[in-house]
Amino acid sequence: MIGTITILMDANKRAPEINEILHKNAEFILGRMGLPQTENHGYILSIVFKGEERVFEELLKDLKRVDNLKIAYSKI
Repeated sequence: MIGTITILMDANKRAPEINEILHKNAEFILGRMGLPQTENHGYILSIVFKGEERVFEELLKDLKRVDNLKIAYSKI
């Protein structure tokens, strides 16, 4: 399964927590890109995942536990 996750953060304060979650799943992450939003000092993080759907769902569950994130995802 291939999936994408887009994360919107208000500020970089949550980056260490997000990076820890992503590092735990590094073998399934094909790529990631972070983009700053200068107008509101926020960030957009885009992730491409390849692996079992169960692992993808666990990753989403972990990310949703982080406060003040907006998350969108898709699966192919």
